[in-house]
Amino acid sequence: MPRYIDTVPKPTHVKPKKLIVLSAPRTGTHGLYQALKILGFKPYHMAEVLKAGTPAVKILNDGLNAEYFHEGKPYGREEFDKWFADYDVIIEMPFFMLRSTLKAYPDAKFLLTERNPEKWAKSYRNTIGDMVIQFGSFPLSVCRHFDAFTYYLSQTAFRLYDYMSNGYRMTPEGQKFLAENYKEYIAEVKRVVPPKQLKVCKLEDGFGWDEICPYLGVPVPDTPWPSLNTPEEFHEIGAPKIKAALMKGFVATTSIIVPIVAVGIWAFRKGKLSI
Repeated sequence: MPRYIDTVPKPTHVKPKKLIVLSAPRTGTHGLYQALKILGFKPYHMAEVLKAGTPAVKILNDGLNAEYFHEGKPYGREEFDKWFADYDVIIEMPFFMLRSTLKAYPDAKFLLTERNPEKWAKSYRNTIGDMVIQFGSFPLSVCRHFDAFTYYLSQTAFRLYDYMSNGYRMTPEGQKFLAENYKEYIAEVKRVVPPKQLKVCKLEDGFGWDEICPYLGVPVPDTPWPSLNTPEEFHEIGAPKIKAALMKGFVATTSIIVPIVAVGIWAFRKGKLSI
């Protein structure tokens, strides 16, 4: 199956990666993304996928499907150089393809933020889980098929949530497996990344400038640590995309249904249909 990344031209220049963040979503990554921009870095985070639109989510899906489901060829340094050419920090994307990332950047400086597994599972359910419910429910279950970005993003949400919950989704069993699989992910990161290259920060112990600035060798700025991305903020970030999909779906379905209804009325009046 062709990969979208193979249609992307080879970049003329690739920024060296100053930090690779192996954290799962819902572990302070959005605040970190904003903080790194304040410090002058250029990080790639899920927010960049939302900005870039359909091509970016296609690239994400192909990488995730190869890594988690063995569908297609996993990404290597060549693919990552295309994807992240203009960025010097990668956030969240390694969670979708850990092994490929570590193989592509064996000498990188890594950061892992971890969270209480039960709290993480609850936060994941209240954000990504809610998105899965929306994508699977009317009207978005129909409208997403008329908007490419929303369609591909729904595939990301469905497949990853099913994987992390062992297919049980929003059930009590699904919640239990979310926490267990998150624990497994944290353990794997600590097992496969050399300790000298990995800084681990626990959110419950505090996470901010004092944790990342010394690690990156930069001074602490005189500004508050940015947003922690609450569930409310998460939904606000995605809301414009959801509204756009709903509008496209409404226009598309209306353009299909109205002519059909008009033809039906005409046929009924001509006596070609009976009740």
